[in-house]
Amino acid sequence: MVIPGASLVLRLLLAVLRLPFLLPILSFFVLFRIASHTWCAVYDCNGIWKPAWPDSWSTWVICLVVASINTAIWLLWLLGREGIILGYDRWRRGQKYRRGHARPQNGSPRRSQDEDEYMLLPETDHDDERRRSASAVSPNSEWRETRMPSLRTVFWWTQAVLYASIVLVGSWEALHYEHPNDIRFRPELRRALADPQRNPAGYAKGEKIFIAAAFYDNEQVLPYWMQTMLSVITYLGTQNVFVSIVESNSHDKTPELLRGFAATLAERGVAQRILVHDDAVEKPDDMSFNNRINFLAAVRNRAMEPLVEDGGYDRVLFSNDVYVEPESVIELLETRNGTYDMVCGMDFNHFGAYDAWVLRDRLGHLTSTIWPYFIDAPSIQQMREDLPVPAFTCWNGIVVFNAEPLLPIALRPNRTLSPLALSSPLPRTHPAARNPDLRGPSPALTPPLRFRSADRGAGECFSSESFLLPYDMRRLFGLDRIYVNPRVVTSYQWKFYVWYKWVLSHRLVRWWVREVYDGWRMERKKMIVGDEASVWVWNGGDCHPWW
Repeated sequence: MVIPGASLVLRLLLAVLRLPFLLPILSFFVLFRIASHTWCAVYDCNGIWKPAWPDSWSTWVICLVVASINTAIWLLWLLGREGIILGYDRWRRGQKYRRGHARPQNGSPRRSQDEDEYMLLPETDHDDERRRSASAVSPNSEWRETRMPSLRTVFWWTQAVLYASIVLVGSWEALHYEHPNDIRFRPELRRALADPQRNPAGYAKGEKIFIAAAFYDNEQVLPYWMQTMLSVITYLGTQNVFVSIVESNSHDKTPELLRGFAATLAERGVAQRILVHDDAVEKPDDMSFNNRINFLAAVRNRAMEPLVEDGGYDRVLFSNDVYVEPESVIELLETRNGTYDMVCGMDFNHFGAYDAWVLRDRLGHLTSTIWPYFIDAPSIQQMREDLPVPAFTCWNGIVVFNAEPLLPIALRPNRTLSPLALSSPLPRTHPAARNPDLRGPSPALTPPLRFRSADRGAGECFSSESFLLPYDMRRLFGLDRIYVNPRVVTSYQWKFYVWYKWVLSHRLVRWWVREVYDGWRMERKKMIVGDEASVWVWNGGDCHPWW
């Protein structure tokens, strides 16, 4: 027995559930909730670095993904349900047909006695008139039935077309997730890799590139990095490249992976020096502040030794332990058609743009960690257009720079260094201002650059060795064509690489981030290591006040 009140509630509930598109909307919110929890579990969306992960960005991305999945589910349900109904109707008609046309053993149709008697009756004038009347009415009735579909049919086709359209658009967008600006050199790279007889001279400009890197406990990123570099080397030409890598103090499979990489390079005829378990540079027990910088500077200088000893290369490609695509490396090398002294990619991690300690804008000011990263209007416009942005200093995961300043004077081809004295005097805080052995009468005659730490006693800002190299290129050699190429995206962890390389580069997500969200004035918030009130300015621009 059904209680009247309960029956009314049940009928009302069923009526509500039958409202058009209500169930798909409800399922969308359920899937959105599940996807949000999953996303937060991966990216820690409520962590301390939440400002680098605006809620509207992740909400928009999750909505795009869930909309396609939810619609695909309902399209399958719609088609599956209709298929079951049609199949069942066909089965019922078949059963009815078989019962109505069952045959006896002699093969004659089975008719009842009444049917036999009816068949013997002669047709009357009334039967003939009724047949003519039915003939006159039936065509019009059939026309109305075929040209006037039921409301249910119209609604079914509306759902089917809508769902199918969303699924098709979503599938197309999912397959075309890469932005054209990010893969400009992929066709050329693929042609080089597809050549059955690899050309040792390469497929680029024929420039001599010195590839350098230092690794420590990097077994996660190394397989990806090595494959990227092998593709880049094929494109540049095996005879145009030298690979110098230093590994030390690792506790994982990094040395074994690098030995395999060295063997592969040897098979391909690539000049190399790959040092594993290298102990030439002693790691200090205390890795804080300048102790750490001195150690890292010495390791980087160790990686540069083959270049300094023999020369012979035009540019240095120095890479951190990052995920990066081969076409991105080529993009970096080809920045501004090669008219630069130094060009950097962009590296990302849990708080957005990662190497904010090194990066300064064109005026030497601190930058932000979320798009568009720079504060001044010209830089923001160049970021919008994916163009190289002038910078005072940078490093940011991967960098290419002119090799001449690091070469001994006798090995320099002097194609880029000026034989004239610089017009600007050295700042008094620079080590070369107090040590004549570190400077020359002109850039062409200035001793070679080395990675170094800051001279805190002389008043230099505590800085990374990666900051001081481009700073010294400016001050000692007058090389100020330094740029950041926003098309070159790198990261130290795979999950952040996926987010910044592909998700934020998708055209629908780019539209939201750049046109709708447009910074929300959060880009004005600079990344400061230390107390904001203690930021001070020196000859190298704004100084992070953490020491």
